[in-house]
Amino acid sequence: MRPEEPVAPMRARGIETRRFPAAGRLAIAAERACRHRTAMHYLLTADVTAARRLMAMSPQTLSLTGFVTASVARTVAETPVVHAYRDWRGRLVTHRHVDVMVPIEQRSGGGSRIVPHVVADADARDITEISTELLAVGDTPTTGVLGALPLLPRVPGLARAASTLLDRSVRQRRHVGTVLVATSGMRDIGEAFGVAASPLAPLMPLQVVIGSVCPHQHRTSNIIEQHEILNLTLTFDRSIVSTAQAARFATRLCSALEHAEVLQAHGIAPRQPSHRLPSPSATAAPVG
Repeated sequence: MRPEEPVAPMRARGIETRRFPAAGRLAIAAERACRHRTAMHYLLTADVTAARRLMAMSPQTLSLTGFVTASVARTVAETPVVHAYRDWRGRLVTHRHVDVMVPIEQRSGGGSRIVPHVVADADARDITEISTELLAVGDTPTTGVLGALPLLPRVPGLARAASTLLDRSVRQRRHVGTVLVATSGMRDIGEAFGVAASPLAPLMPLQVVIGSVCPHQHRTSNIIEQHEILNLTLTFDRSIVSTAQAARFATRLCSALEHAEVLQAHGIAPRQPSHRLPSPSATAAPVG
């Protein structure tokens, strides 16, 4: 007997038209205002097993985003060219301080939204202070320039003009920072990397996107240890940062993450990693 063919589900044909979200219009405006930048991407992996164990042992609440933010900021302070940018007259501007923008999920009565938050002087602050500040942002309304950004797309052309101002003005840079540290939301999805995880990402001379944390088995003698590998995407401005400078920064950042240097400054002595991944110069070749 011939089997019955499956019947396709009934559904009505139609077209739905909705208003384009403000975050999307803001991202387009920022991208157009920063077309002078040439992105250079590095895919970096770091063994954060020791750091994760030390954060779990700490009596304070320490977040992975706060750990990466503090590590990136201190590494940027050692290599300031990676967060340099050009002003209105085309001159190269380099800050002696490091302000880091971190997009945070803020919950409200109507749901949740991503709001940018700037951690000022992140290179000179303790990881506990940074983690506490980031955790408190979800309950604090955003004010000032960053709070007004979602309103800009309502006026045609205003979002692009504001993006150009924030990108070129030295005075306005204090509102947005020079470094972006964002999470891609894929920490438990295998081996994953992320790129440009914020509408304001094009404004940042240096972007660091946190990907997944994936397990990795390492054999030492007759013992198999489970390690945690953090995937990061670094984006530089190729017109300012050379390939050699980007590679040195990636190597130094990998060392700071694996040896948990910000946790040492916090007063916790980590155990040295029992193995070493290939150097970033070999595994984090530039993409694009």
